[in-house]
Amino acid sequence: MNNKMTFELYEKNSTQGLKVLEEFKEETKHPMENNTALLMQLLEDNKDTEYGKRYGFAKIHSIEEYQKRVPVITYDDIAPYLERMMDGEKNILTAYTYDHFNETSGTIGVPKVVPMTDKQSQVYARYNNLLNYGILRAEVEENWMKGRGFCTSSGNCKTLKSGLTVGEASAKMADYIKGGKDAFDAMIRSIYTSPLEGLNPEPGSDAKYIHCRFALMDRDVRGIITSFYSVIVLFLRYIEDNLELLIHDIETGTISEEVNLSDEVRRSLLTKIEPMPERAAELREAFRNGTDTPWVKKVWPNFTYLIGAGGDGFEVYDRLIKTHYTGGGVKNIYSGVTASEGLWSVPSGIDDFDSILAPSAAFLEFLPVEAGDDFSKIVTMDKLEVGKVYEFVITNLSGFWRYRMSDAVMVTGMYNQTPKVQFMYRVNRTINLAEEKTTEKALQIAVENTCAEMGIDLADFSVYPNTDVTPNRYDFLIEPLREITEFDMKALKESIYRHLIEANPVYKDCCDDNWLEKPEVYFLQPETSILYRDMMVFRGASMSQLKPVRVIMNERQRKFFFGLVQEVRQTE
Repeated sequence: MNNKMTFELYEKNSTQGLKVLEEFKEETKHPMENNTALLMQLLEDNKDTEYGKRYGFAKIHSIEEYQKRVPVITYDDIAPYLERMMDGEKNILTAYTYDHFNETSGTIGVPKVVPMTDKQSQVYARYNNLLNYGILRAEVEENWMKGRGFCTSSGNCKTLKSGLTVGEASAKMADYIKGGKDAFDAMIRSIYTSPLEGLNPEPGSDAKYIHCRFALMDRDVRGIITSFYSVIVLFLRYIEDNLELLIHDIETGTISEEVNLSDEVRRSLLTKIEPMPERAAELREAFRNGTDTPWVKKVWPNFTYLIGAGGDGFEVYDRLIKTHYTGGGVKNIYSGVTASEGLWSVPSGIDDFDSILAPSAAFLEFLPVEAGDDFSKIVTMDKLEVGKVYEFVITNLSGFWRYRMSDAVMVTGMYNQTPKVQFMYRVNRTINLAEEKTTEKALQIAVENTCAEMGIDLADFSVYPNTDVTPNRYDFLIEPLREITEFDMKALKESIYRHLIEANPVYKDCCDDNWLEKPEVYFLQPETSILYRDMMVFRGASMSQLKPVRVIMNERQRKFFFGLVQEVRQTE
């Protein structure tokens, strides 16, 4: 691949990104002015939609009027509108142009759909793409532009009877590139290592093989841009588990028959590869001592950056990447709060878990988590208090009006006049068996502190709120990096109980009053979380959208995870 072309494209994008970064800094000096202006423009543009007429958008001229006239909603409230939109009806929730629906990860229940309007697409391109390049250009030496990125994105979409599509946005990108798929493939491969067959894989294709194979072929990979840091771990573990197969195929210029690909995809990929014995020899040398020590920089000596959601909620993977894979020394840009429904904040800079609210990306309201369903307590960003936790209520550019996201963030400080936040947990996945309201963050703290105390190399974990026993209890399922056959399980249970009550003191009261039993702890077999993701991808879920299962929410998840519990002997 022509490194000069790669450099020129990164230079062009990052130059635009610097401009976006400077414009964003100006936005943060007058956040409420910009946020209010955005809302007024949205109301004006959408006043003649069915939803706009129903709630009198034309008569709304202030935030207070908007909050008085328009109700706070959940997905169920607008699902009938979205079904009609998918059937081809226009001017329902939004007047903006769209031809695609983003599909959410559907971690619990049925996946949801969100119209991808032209306006919303521009927000993603500006804040989730160019701005990141601007941060890299401003804060990292320009060597990062001299090599491609390791691609982890995969997705497809289906066409509805209306002619509209539903699925991942990345699957639609080829439709917008002049020259079609061939031109798109060439453009993507000038920035990322993977070909189109990996980005938009056929159903059943082994996309992880394609991504990892092409990344390993390129000695000059400079970084990874991903959705979640858990996805990075997914791919790096795939390399470890399939090392000999991957190196053999690179050496011989072949694709093993073990790899699940259609004949057509296999033939297409074979036109893009050739035998690389020298690279195979380098890889064998890099892994000469196995994978127990950090190996990323041995494989890619100029590896420089990681971009993705790696802060609160993903710290397990962030720590694992630094200790097991990179050994540190890699620049991290932790994504802001973003979802299929829109984008709410952007990165603060290099190696900073905080993100900055984006006043021009969506109209934002905040419900204090202690307020429950009392929407009279909702405030705008100028009323936020540092140290408090709030739930997002968003109005996006895709027709979601005062939509309750169930994402909770803590306000951590200020950037100019705009609040900085950290993602904390999902409100609808708080465990509440006896009014204890244990958050995912509290569970994470308890597990991480326990594993540190007990000397366990943590790979992942899940918790099952067990209502089949009386009193109810929490069942912790800890996935270690390596198999454990013997352990002091009594001490482990005591440790996790102690750390859980430190993270949520109310939990102790519930146990003392016999409303809850002390927690049970199990070890999962190594790579259980990877197997779960593989199963969900086989069922049609997007690999790059799947979030970790922190709280087991349904019977399918329960059967899967408990089916992979290890038999561990109690040490004497």
